[in-house]
Formats: sequence, structure tokens, C-alpha cells
Amino acid sequence: MKVRKTVMFALCIVMSLSLFAAEVPEGTFALDTYEKNSEYLSQYFGIEYSGDTVSLADFAAGLSIVTGGEVAEPATVEDIIHLTVAASGFDELAKTYSAEKAAARLAKYGVEGASEPQYAATALDSGVLSVEQVNGLIGADSLSAEDAASLLMAVANATGKGRNYIGFAGEADIQARIENVFKNVGLYSNDELDSIGALLVETGASTGFNLKRESDNARFLDSLTLRYGHDTKDHVKQLVALLVSEDINALIQIEPKTSIYEYLLDWGPVPEPTPTYRVEQYSEDLYLVHATEFDLEIEFDTIEDLQRFDSIVNQYSKKNDANQAEGSGVNLILGAWWQPLYSARFNPDESAYTAIVDNVLYSADGAYSIHPFTTVENSDALIATEEELSDDGYAVADYRYVNNAFYRYLTGTDYQ
Repeated sequence: MKVRKTVMFALCIVMSLSLFAAEVPEGTFALDTYEKNSEYLSQYFGIEYSGDTVSLADFAAGLSIVTGGEVAEPATVEDIIHLTVAASGFDELAKTYSAEKAAARLAKYGVEGASEPQYAATALDSGVLSVEQVNGLIGADSLSAEDAASLLMAVANATGKGRNYIGFAGEADIQARIENVFKNVGLYSNDELDSIGALLVETGASTGFNLKRESDNARFLDSLTLRYGHDTKDHVKQLVALLVSEDINALIQIEPKTSIYEYLLDWGPVPEPTPTYRVEQYSEDLYLVHATEFDLEIEFDTIEDLQRFDSIVNQYSKKNDANQAEGSGVNLILGAWWQPLYSARFNPDESAYTAIVDNVLYSADGAYSIHPFTTVENSDALIATEEELSDDGYAVADYRYVNNAFYRYLTGTDYQ
């Protein structure tokens, strides 16, 4: 009987673990790879290494770029532990470690032989470096390019200069994180850009624009990222779960934005304002809507996953005459649009995406930006108008490739 009870107990544990693991299929996502780290350092910092190894001088130069301050060349490879701890903002913490505490912490991690135990322990306790990274630096006589890229990214992440994200689509608590993000989402403004944007609408240079904050920028890899625009929290929750149901695990960030466009009095009386929607009278004949929307930034693990996104949206999250006809039997996720909006800075599929321009105008301090879309042929004129209206800001033509349904909407050729 004891054996049978033991076996039954073990089976229950195995079954419960299996059920727990099956709750959310997390998929795979290789974030810290040499290829992605190298591309990230190149895209955001202009750091590129050639060859299999990196000199200590070149590593210090790269660390100076990432931190924005002068970093002295380390005497040994192991000294990089000290440099990364200090560069990540934990120098004072390291100095509080007694010899006994540092030894105990390193013993807990299974790390031996560190010449500066307090810095090695701090690197591990702060999460700046992993056990594998610390062990790889202790006693090493050279620094590989792969390790150099990983270490620089560790400092970038620790100082808020790496990716800005809320989590992976496949994480079990991602829906709770999305809910928490939207608790703090509401209208915001920038006087400098709001007035310029209003003039763009009033003069007919643009029909509307989005106002965004640089602090929300996801800083994802361009080569693996789509930007998906929408205005409904529950839609993004279902879309993220839809990705998981298609065995796609992706890194996600929500960038709230204020969408501003003309309100036509033909639509009815001006509604009462809410925390996420208001209508303001700009001039005698111009009323402007200020509505809270967001961009869902999605960094996919592979280009193949990114390329699948278009067909997934068309099947589950896009209205058309056929699936909206009575008796069609087609079910779509909540908040599906006739013209969903998603774009990339490269063309993922020439048959599914078309080039447009996001005519970005930044505020003088670079903290805010407005984003009116145009076709490629209309961009130069809009950029010129933005620069003419702006005293201190600067305009940038951000060429993007948008899904065909939104391009048809932008050009007015079709509603679906």
C-alpha cells in the first residue's frame, strides 16, 4: 500500500506539472544571441566589431559609447567585471560587501577565484551579469567578440538603454502586465507640437497625426519588429493570446499615443470629455479630436514569425465584406478593424506591404514627436511644411512599409 500511495502521489505531481506547463505555451525566444546583440549595438550605438576577439581598449571604447562617459581601459579581462558593475550603477553597493559576505555570496553561486570578490558578487546579486559571464571572465586571457557584445548589452539593459518592453507574449502573467500598463494610459499633450499639428490639419497639409513620447519607445530591432496600431485594450490582449495560439512568442511593448484629427460637426454634438477622449475647438471652423490610442511594438524571434503575422491578422482580425455578410460563420477577435494598421521599417513581403512615409516632427527637446502618414510622393511637401512651421524642432522622413489594407485606406482606393 505504501508503494502504491507513493506511485499515485508521484503521478499526481507529474500530472499537475504537465497541466501547469501547458497553461501558456511559451514557445522559444532567443534574445541574448551574438547575432541579435551585434545588430542591436550597431543599430542603436554604432558599435561594430570585426574578428573573433576584441581588444580591451576597443571594449572600453564601446562601453564609453553605451554609458556616455569616459571608461578607462581595463588592465585584465577579469577587470571587466569591475567596469560593468560600476558602469551599471552599482559601484557604491559593491563597496559595502565585506570579505566574508562576498565570499558567502560567491559560494552560493558556485563562483571561485575572483580577484575582486565584492564586485563579482555584486554583478551577480544585481543581475547585471550571469554566473556564466562571471566565470568566463575570471582568469580569461582574451575577450571574444561574442562575449564583448553580450557584456555591452548587459550594461545597456541595466542602465535603461536597451529594449523597453513589458514582457513576452508567452509569459503566464503577460495579460496582467497589459492590464497594469493600461491603468496609467490617458491623454497627454505637448503645446509646441500640438499647435503645429493643428495648423497641418487646418491648412489641409494632413488629415491628422499621432503624438508620441520618446520615453515609451520600445527600442526594438528594426529587422524583426512590426508596429501595430489600435485603440482598444481588450483587442491587444486577445491579439497577444492569438499569437501564442499560433505558436509565436514575441517581445511586446505598448506605446501610448494621442491621436488627433478633425471632428466634423455632422457627427453630432461635441461629446463630454473623458480621460481618454476629448474634442477641442481650435478655430471658428475647426474642432479637433484628441483620442488615446497605442502602438503595440512586436519584436519577433525570427523573420519567419514576423512574415506569418499578416496572414494571421487577415484570418482572425480583419473585417471584409465576406466575413461580415450575414451567415458567414466567420469569427474574429474583439475589436477587429476593416483596415488594421501595422508596419515595418523594411518590406517583409512585397505582395502584402506597400511603402509609405511617417513624416516625424520632433519637439526641440526630442521628448515628443508627431506622426502624420503620407504616401511616398507626398512626403517632401509635408516635411517642408513641418520644418517651416517649427522654430526649433526637426523633421525626419521615416520610410515604412504598411499592410495593404491600410494603404488602400490611406489612398482612399478601398474601404476593406
